[in-house]
Amino acid sequence: MNKFLMLALTFISFLSHSQQELVPTNIWVPPTPVFSPQFDWLKLRSGEWLKGDIISMYDDELEFDSKKLNNIILDWQDVTELRSRYDQQIRFANGDVKQGFLIVKEGHLILISGGSEQHFPLSELLSITSSSDDREGLWDGKVNLGIDVNTGNVNQLDYLASVRIERRTPFTRFRVDFIYNYSKSTVDENEQVITDTSRLTSYLDWFYSRKLFLRAFDYEHFTDLQQNIKSRDTIGLSLGYHLIQNKRLQWDVTLGPSYQQTAYVNTTNESDQKSGVVAMGTSLEYNFSSRIDFLFDYQLQFVEENSGKRNAHLKTGFEFEFSDHFELDLSFYLDRVAHPVAPEGAIVPKSNDYRLALSLGYDF
Repeated sequence: MNKFLMLALTFISFLSHSQQELVPTNIWVPPTPVFSPQFDWLKLRSGEWLKGDIISMYDDELEFDSKKLNNIILDWQDVTELRSRYDQQIRFANGDVKQGFLIVKEGHLILISGGSEQHFPLSELLSITSSSDDREGLWDGKVNLGIDVNTGNVNQLDYLASVRIERRTPFTRFRVDFIYNYSKSTVDENEQVITDTSRLTSYLDWFYSRKLFLRAFDYEHFTDLQQNIKSRDTIGLSLGYHLIQNKRLQWDVTLGPSYQQTAYVNTTNESDQKSGVVAMGTSLEYNFSSRIDFLFDYQLQFVEENSGKRNAHLKTGFEFEFSDHFELDLSFYLDRVAHPVAPEGAIVPKSNDYRLALSLGYDF
C-alpha cells in the first residue's frame, strides 16, 4: 500500500512540474522604437511602425510619405498612434484651428506648444496639415511633356506641355493648371501652324464643412488660334460640393456666376465681346489601384451668342505610375464653342476640337 501511495505522489509531482515548464514565464512584447527626430512616426493597428512624413489627414484618410513604402493613403481607423516632428495645424469639428507638436494615442489627441500640453478627444478631429510654410507637404505638383516629331516628305512637330500646382491647408485649397498644345508642319519650306492653343486655370476653395466649399476665386485664360480666339478671360466664384470622397473616389461639382471677355484674332466686330456667365463643372478622380488613376474633368459655360453661346472643356484619361515620381499619361481633350465666330472673309471654324495625347509626367 505504501509503495502504491509513493508511486501516486511521484506521478502527481511529475505532472505538476511538467505543467510548470509548459507555461511561458516571459511573454514577448514588440519593442517601441526609438523615435528619431528626423521623422514623423505612425503605428498601425497591426502593431507595425512606419517612419516618414505626415502629409495631411482629410475625410478620415491619412496621407503619409513612408521612408520605405513611399506615399500611401490609410484609413484613419487603421492608425492607433501618430507622432509629429514639426508643428501641425489641427482643425476641429467646431471650426477651431490649433497648432503644435502632435501625438495621437489611445483615443486622445495631444498638442504640445510652448511647453504645455492640450488634450482633446480624438472624435473632435477634422483635419491635419503641416503648419510650416516651407514644408513640401503643403504643396503638390506635376509637370507633363509629350513630343511627336515626323520627318520625310512632311516635317511635322507636335508637342503638349502641362503644369499643375496645388496647395492645401485645413481651410483652403489653391490650384493652378496650365496646358499648352502646339503643332506645326513644313512642306516644301512652307510652314503651317495646325494647332496653337493654351489654357490657364486657377482657383481658391474655402472649405465650410466636410462636404460644402466656396470657390471664392475662379479664373480662366484661354487662347485658340484655330477657333479665332486671341484671348478669353473668365473670372467668377461658385459653390462646390463633395458628392463622394473616400479612399478610391473623389467627385466634386460646382455652380456659380462669372464674367467673361473675349478678343478675337480677326473679325468684323472690332470691339471685345463681354458676357455674363453661368458656369458649372464636375471633377472626378478614381483610383483603380495604387498605380492607375482615372480622371474626368468637365467644365461648361453658358454665355451670350457673340461669346460662343456655350463653351465647354473636357479632359479625361488615365495616369499610369511606373516609378516613385514618374507617370505615363494618356489624355483626351475636347474644346467646344457652340457658336464660333469666323475670321473676316473666312469660313466659320468647326465647333469641336479633339486631341488625344500621350505624355510623360513628373510628380513633385
